[in-house]
Amino acid sequence: MKTRMTLLASTAAAVLFAAAPAQAASNWYVSVFGGANWADDNTVSVATSTTSSADTLSWATDPDTGFIVGGAIGMSFGHMVSGLRGEVEVAYRQSKLDGIWTTNVGTPTNVSSGTIDADHSTFSVMANVWYDFDLGGVSPYIGGGIGWAETEIDGQLVGDPVGDGPFDFSDNGFAWQLGAGINFDISPNVKLGVGYRYFEGPDVTINSLHPLNSAVADIDNTNHTALVNLTFGM
Repeated sequence: MKTRMTLLASTAAAVLFAAAPAQAASNWYVSVFGGANWADDNTVSVATSTTSSADTLSWATDPDTGFIVGGAIGMSFGHMVSGLRGEVEVAYRQSKLDGIWTTNVGTPTNVSSGTIDADHSTFSVMANVWYDFDLGGVSPYIGGGIGWAETEIDGQLVGDPVGDGPFDFSDNGFAWQLGAGINFDISPNVKLGVGYRYFEGPDVTINSLHPLNSAVADIDNTNHTALVNLTFGM
């Protein structure tokens, strides 16, 4: 799964970089960006019970500062609405994930616990709409987008041998984001910008690695991103 996501992100980035010198056609532009990404902490605790067992699963995660890379191909709609533009964006986010885990299998209590050592990554394809405020060489903007994303949490549970081991959980689905920033003219048809994104992707369903534990939980996928972008043709 990690290899597939990396190949998707690399291919998308290569296409965008290759397109940048050729974007000169009137209303079209190409943008490439990178920056820092912060995924929110997660604390989940769930329990399932039957007449013969009581299974629990708890995760508490603390992501480190990660990164984002990506790009977009867009078009200005200024001939219809001044300042309006739309784009298709691809991006790849990744953060290191640390934390603690605890499970209980059956009745009476049989507790396993330890630490989490994992990567949290998301590949997304978004359709964005931005509105630019042209202040003469400086262009603040606001907007957002919707799309699809695939998120993966893969790594190792370390601790009690009853419940530890490697894991790879992933889900895909709807994603959305809001953002704002400012672009600066640095040469004809080239802008340098900084921006912020609030991004929510699909939750990832996790489960205990113990074969007799039936508890499952969802890890939220909320991200805050600070980025620097270079845009050609806008």
